[in-house]
Amino acid sequence: MKKFFPLIIVSAFSLSLFAQDNAGDMKNFRFGVTALPSLSWYKPDNPKRFSKDGSVFRFGVLLNGEYNLSGNFAMGFGIGIGSGGGKIDFTGTSKQDTVDYYYNTDKGILLLGDTAGLNKKWEQYRLIGRTYNASYYILPISLKMRTNEIGYIRYFFEPRFNICLRKKVFANDNEVSMKTNQSSSQTKIDITKDMAFFRMSVTLSAGGEYYLSGSTAFVFAIGYDYGLSNVVKGTSDYLFRDTRTSGVVNLTSLEQKFTQGGIVLSAGILF
Repeated sequence: MKKFFPLIIVSAFSLSLFAQDNAGDMKNFRFGVTALPSLSWYKPDNPKRFSKDGSVFRFGVLLNGEYNLSGNFAMGFGIGIGSGGGKIDFTGTSKQDTVDYYYNTDKGILLLGDTAGLNKKWEQYRLIGRTYNASYYILPISLKMRTNEIGYIRYFFEPRFNICLRKKVFANDNEVSMKTNQSSSQTKIDITKDMAFFRMSVTLSAGGEYYLSGSTAFVFAIGYDYGLSNVVKGTSDYLFRDTRTSGVVNLTSLEQKFTQGGIVLSAGILF
């Protein structure tokens, strides 16, 4: 993300030159850059099998712009890079119905069918808890509704629809080895293929624009991000239910649904 940041800054200044610049008047188009620190979590739909296990801090950068519909309304748009995630407890309510996966130190997490060609060079783990670290391309569309200028500030309310395209997703796991019955942990497991490609959400934000010169403003806001879609695959290719009844083991693909929520801060410049 560091190598993208200088490019975003230069692009924001370049694009701002194309906007109308009538002294003291609001430009038809404004462009800028915004930082998006956030606190996010995953909410499972089945509390008997999963439970929320905490929040994680994430960060994003957005190259954004807005088109003024009138003095008090503006349509926002942008493109950026951001991250999300959360912590999930997989222990559920039944000790006889657990969540397991196969792991090889060279190949990482395995499909059930991949174990046949590895000559037992893999280990089965019972998943206790997982921290998801997801990165996305962000495409937001918003409608900003703002007050007239009060002092040097115009206050606003801005609902924003977000389309997020998955980049990479890694997991940090707490688990128990089925071979040794010992607790252990794995970090940076690549689980990208077991996540949904799209994530959609609505962010409801409120904040202000502090005018520095003309229509150039420092923009700040706080918002609540409400997830609309499942962030993981509905039927996992890598996690499976290990159900044991009277000594009989039954393995089935795990059905899962988590939505992401969060508190999002934003701070940036519009030119």
